Amino acid sequence: MGAVFRPKDLRRSGYRKVIENSVRDLHPNLRDSVFELLESWEDKRSEERLKEILGHDKAEALLKTLETKKGDLT
Repeated sequence: MGAVFRPKDLRRSGYRKVIENSVRDLHPNLRDSVFELLESWEDKRSEERLKEILGHDKAEALLKTLETKKGDLT
């Protein structure tokens, strides 16, 4: 996923903005499903569902991006 984040986006609107930017290049139906899933995360169950929606490789890439950006928020 080719999302780029500016440091001011992370401070100003936080993690929600990171999620929105991470899923913006998906099809609108997928984007809504993934966004809702990420907003109500339930560990392994949600991770498996994300892999069903996006496929293994894209899900792993998205999770890695979000984990990196989450570290930048703390």
